[in-house]
Amino acid sequence: MSTKIDTSTIYEMFETQKSELAELKKMIINTATPTEKNEAATNAITRLMERVVEEVKKPAKVEYRHTFDIRNSWFFFSWVALVIIILGLFWAMGNQRQTITEFRSNDLKYRYIRMQGQTNEESLFRLQQQFQHRDSVRVIRNRVEEFERLVREQAERMERDENK
Repeated sequence: MSTKIDTSTIYEMFETQKSELAELKKMIINTATPTEKNEAATNAITRLMERVVEEVKKPAKVEYRHTFDIRNSWFFFSWVALVIIILGLFWAMGNQRQTITEFRSNDLKYRYIRMQGQTNEESLFRLQQQFQHRDSVRVIRNRVEEFERLVREQAERMERDENK
């Protein structure tokens, strides 16, 4: 981003003021009485200051130029690389999440088959179809967890009975 202010108008304004001050000096020297000199000087300075105020009140023309040069812009290439890395990481996270979900459902299927004690091709197909619906998965999970809790309790009871 670059800002460019036209300095030629500022120089022109100062040169104009310089020449007007020179004319004012000549006029003051040529006047006869000190009162006339003071009055002429005051009037000239007042006119000069009014012009300066008018110049200052004018809106300044400011140009903004944005240049973007790809050839030697390390910043651009670093941002492109960063975006590519982030997109790659999002893709990897999505794949990993999908894999984890598959492992979780396969683990639940295995625990369900162990709970049943046996399986055949038809029951595996039915189980696979049940995993298409979330409600069925929730019911299967609750049944498996309840079965595992009961097995643990039974094992603890049997262990206590052995120790007695």
